[in-house]
Amino acid sequence: MRALLFSIVMVVLVSCSSQRMVQKSYIGQPLSTMESEFGKPITVFNNESSDIYIFEKVEFLKSTEISQHKLTLDPMVTPQVKKTSRYTATVVNGTIKKLELAEEYDRNIK
Repeated sequence: MRALLFSIVMVVLVSCSSQRMVQKSYIGQPLSTMESEFGKPITVFNNESSDIYIFEKVEFLKSTEISQHKLTLDPMVTPQVKKTSRYTATVVNGTIKKLELAEEYDRNIK
């Protein structure tokens, strides 16, 4: 029973991840769909059987106050963060066959 419950939880977690959501949106689509949303790729690698395109999206996440559910005089505040999302798309004959997402967070911004 535990193994069944564990496997159900793992399937739900894997199917709802941001990596999986991105793959569902773009795999099988033409490259122009990604170019329309992310602009021109920052890097292109040409292989014998496929091309690899790297797209980058940068967001600045503002600082927010963390709720502590109690009354305090000194609030806790998260720092401002720069979030960089890199999408690596493997394209064969103009169609996206594989897509990977890597996200980086940088707190040292001013």
